[in-house]
Amino acid sequence: MIGRLFAATIAAGTVGLMAGVFHSTFRHYYRKHAEFEDLKNDSIQEVVVVTEFVEGVEE
Repeated sequence: MIGRLFAATIAAGTVGLMAGVFHSTFRHYYRKHAEFEDLKNDSIQEVVVVTEFVEGVEE
């Protein structure tokens, strides 16, 4: 009983660790080798200012 619990804990910890390593490695190589256009959608928000609407707003 205790042996199974210990084995399950070790297995869950190993799976969690490997998932973290996979995620970190993927992110590193994705940012290193991705095109600039692909990286824009990850963390940069594009803002477009339309002048015809800005001129009509009074401050």
